[in-house]
Parts: sequence; C-alpha cells; structure tokens
Amino acid sequence: MKTFTTKIFLLLTMTLVSSTIYAADTIIMPPANDLIENAINLNIGPSPYSESNVNFPEATSINDQTYSGNGCSLTQAAVWYKFTATKAGNVAAGILNPNGAVVVFFSGPENATNGNNLVFVNQNNNICDYSALGNIDTTAGTTYYIYMRNVVVSDVSINASAAFQAPANDLIENATNLNGLEDYFDDNVHFLVATNDGDSGQSGCDTDPVRAVWYKFTAAIDGQVVAGIDVAPAGGGVVFYTAADENATSGGDLTWVDQPNNPCGPNNLASINAVAGTTYYLLAGKIGAFANGYADVSINLSGILGIEDNVIDGFSFYPNPVTSEINLSATTTIDEVVIYNLLGQKVFAEKPNSTRKTIDMVSLQTGLYVMHVSSEGRSASYKIVKK
Repeated sequence: MKTFTTKIFLLLTMTLVSSTIYAADTIIMPPANDLIENAINLNIGPSPYSESNVNFPEATSINDQTYSGNGCSLTQAAVWYKFTATKAGNVAAGILNPNGAVVVFFSGPENATNGNNLVFVNQNNNICDYSALGNIDTTAGTTYYIYMRNVVVSDVSINASAAFQAPANDLIENATNLNGLEDYFDDNVHFLVATNDGDSGQSGCDTDPVRAVWYKFTAAIDGQVVAGIDVAPAGGGVVFYTAADENATSGGDLTWVDQPNNPCGPNNLASINAVAGTTYYLLAGKIGAFANGYADVSINLSGILGIEDNVIDGFSFYPNPVTSEINLSATTTIDEVVIYNLLGQKVFAEKPNSTRKTIDMVSLQTGLYVMHVSSEGRSASYKIVKK
C-alpha cells in the first residue's frame, strides 16, 4: 500500500537536522512584529502559536499608542499579533517569565496601522493593566489585535484555535457536491483548522495524517477531470478516489484511482480519465509542517458534463455574480426553478409558470450555487456566484 507522506520524509528530516546544527548559535533579533502594521497573523498558524525568546526590550513604540477614548491607554513599546475570528470562541494569550508583563486584546480593521485604529475589548478577563495572561470571547467576522509587552526577553503562547471555523467539507460525509458544475474554485480554504477525522483507510492510497477537504461528483460521460491546489509540491496535494455512491462516510469507503496522473504522494496537480456513471471523491490537503494557513483549490469538470445538453435555448439570467436579486428570462415558459448549495441542500424552489422571474438572493450566504431550470420539457443546470 502506498502512503501519501513517504516522499516528504527526507525533506522534513533535513529541515530538522539543519535547525539542530544552528540552534547553539541562535541570535536573538529585534522583534519583527513591534509595529501594529506588522502584527503576526495567527490565521496562518501554527495553532496553538508559541514563540521563544521574544526580544521585548528592543521593541519600538512607533504608532503603538492607544488612547483613553478607545477604552484603554497604552504608550509603552510592545509586540503585536492579530487574527480574524470565523466563529465565536475563547482565545487566550500569555507571556512566560513575566516582568512587567501586559497582555491586552483590541479589535480593529484587518489592516490597522496605528493605535488610533483599535478599540479596547471590554471583557472581564481582558484588563487594561499589568497582567501576564488575558483571554476574550470572540465574535465571528471581527479582527482582533493582541498587545504584548514585557521588560525582559521571554516566551509567548497564544491559542486562537477556538476562534476559527473548520471548512464545511473537511469530513468525507460533508464533501462538496460538484455535480453539474463545469469549473469550481474554492478560495482561501483554511487548512489550519481542517481535520483528518475519518479521512484515512482508503484502499490503495492511505492519507492518514493529511488535513484535507473533500469534493464529490458522478461523471455524466467519459472524460477528463483536472484538479489543483496552490501549494508547493511537497506541501500537500490532490488525490482522486472512487466510491460505490455519493454517500461515503469514511476513507474505508474509497478506492484510489490508480492512473499515471493521479499520484499517491505530494503534488499540486492531478487528473483522471473518469468513467460515465462512476462516483468520484477528491481529496485536497496539506500535511505536517506545511499544514498551516490557506490554499486555493480549483477543479475542472467540463470533460464529463456533456455540455451540449446543459442549456435551454432562449434562457438567460443576470447579474452573475449576484448581490441581491437575480433575474430570469426565457422565450418559453419557465416551469420550475430549484437552487442548491454545494452541500446539495435545496435553498430555493418555485414554479413560476411565466417567461420571467426575479429571485431574492439577499438571505443566501456568499458562495457558489447550482440552479436547475425546467422549461417546456427541457432542463439545464447553471452556476451562480453569490457575492
């Protein structure tokens, strides 16, 4: 049986050896994140985040000042960290070996450049005073900045994991349904908090330690499917599997597609020759020391759609992408319109029985949807992007 990680073992070993050789000669540098605009982004990871020998004494105070109008007045030099919460959770930060330590959370814009941009987070465990520890309850969509100050060189520890929402499709049973789509782009997948629960045990290519997200589709006709992930070749990859149907729940339900362009190993591009009527699952993942931060996934399925049958003559819709309303127009009667999200859930259904229809999309979340339209015996699927 092949193992996804075998080919990067040597690379990781060399990295660890190199780090050990130079450890004895470590030089403590001035902190790179002593300006708010250079705050270390915890969304990138690792998580939990730890940093040794932070050179607090040589931090500057340029643009650090926060004023009483924002609820907390701080004027001393510090280092900064930031993150944008994608769910409600508790985040804690602390300084080891404290000596005049201060840890304070603020909220602000994603690209804050000075203390005037920040507002003190007024919560019980986030005091505007000397304290080596602080924690807050986050709100999804809010960007937070952590001010950390100490008199001596010391270590920092921050756990922001609870503020990050795992990708909706990081379980096989929640694989994103790509049926009917020609091209699919999944931007900024947060692999830092993707899990590998239930992902392993695939026949032929076991991806046990990979932090992954999943996609599924059933080929309408024979043809090629291509997938890519924007990581370095050693950092992860995309791998195609087959399944008995679209109801797989674990890696044990999947079998590796043993084809030359679908390697069981690190890669950033893979393709298969799909067979009509066969269900496929696609893993996109990052691994080990590379499994932090974000990556984009792209998939092209035009080769398996039978595009010539996937249109209705005289039917059109606009705008696309859509912000609030989408307008449908046809030369024949529109019998039915059904819209699905990428988990296959029905979010809209109506029988207009007219040649025109306006659909309110305001309440739908940002993302990709599939619209199925029926008109006088013809049916077709269309991709809609909600902004």
